[in-house]
Amino acid sequence: MSGKHRAKVSRSNLVVGSIAASVGVSSVLAAAIVELVSPEASPAANSTPPAAQPQQPLTQQGRLIAVTPESLTTQSADGSTSTYAITPNTTAITETGQSASPAASFTVNDEVMVVGTRQNGAVVATAVADKSAVGPQGAPMDYGL
Repeated sequence: MSGKHRAKVSRSNLVVGSIAASVGVSSVLAAAIVELVSPEASPAANSTPPAAQPQQPLTQQGRLIAVTPESLTTQSADGSTSTYAITPNTTAITETGQSASPAASFTVNDEVMVVGTRQNGAVVATAVADKSAVGPQGAPMDYGL
């Protein structure tokens, strides 16, 4: 083949190719250096997360000493107090049956029985019942079904 038919390679193509090659080589070298220099991952990063703690059921009978839309606080006869979070799933049981919200159904100084759970440190009320609505004098638990 003579020089006339040989394809000419432009300088810009050579420059772009050289830059692309050097960027690729630099990336591979940087990754290798980071891999060699970085300390091994801590054991905590490789371990599996601890299993969720099971729910612990709680009950308390006592007098309400504080009631808000988000929580209620009870005091037992022995003087111990507990604050329970109220959720949309918390059931209020009164002498007339179940109502929508414990905060709307009970006031300070009402005598109640609270059933709840403790999970991961949070105490949540699952049901709050007027003391006169539960027990031997109260309506059966399947009342209204």
